Amino acid sequence: MQKATFISAHIIRHARPADIPAIRTMQERSMRVLGSEFYTSNEINNFLNLFGTMDDIVVDEGHYFVAEDHRGTILGSGGWSRSRPGYAKPAAAIESPANPPTVRSMFVDPAFTRRGIATAIMARTERDALEQGIDTLHLTATLSGLALYEAFGYHTEQTTALQFPDMSSFACVKMRKSLASPQIRTA
Repeated sequence: MQKATFISAHIIRHARPADIPAIRTMQERSMRVLGSEFYTSNEINNFLNLFGTMDDIVVDEGHYFVAEDHRGTILGSGGWSRSRPGYAKPAAAIESPANPPTVRSMFVDPAFTRRGIATAIMARTERDALEQGIDTLHLTATLSGLALYEAFGYHTEQTTALQFPDMSSFACVKMRKSLASPQIRTA
């Protein structure tokens, strides 16, 4: 049985294949609105057209979550995956030392930012990874998501950029976090 985590008027649950169209619509809106402070319209369009916001395999793997309201509207998404992101070709490569477990496609609808949705999804993602025996997560952050990941304790490994055929680029930051923490015991 899948667990759900409740946060105020929102629920965090596993994403289902039927959710994918609504997830992608929300993610694209998020990228266009929240990303516009960090990227040009051309950079966002190139990213969306060449890579999209999410690979279907992340939902199929079972470690991807959505936040929804009481009407079932998807307000945010995110999770982790053992497959290589589509922008890192070849897609769907299984975990290897060069392809570690990775946080994938964290987005919040721009109308619902600053309400704890991204925090709740990230907490659920990390808890799920720990439950699966993962002790370190990696990610490639957009500039618009960098502050969230830093607040969660992710550390920069490398600043990089995706290159597009029109010679423009999309700046991003490779990060990692050890999920292992000492157990605190109370008397």
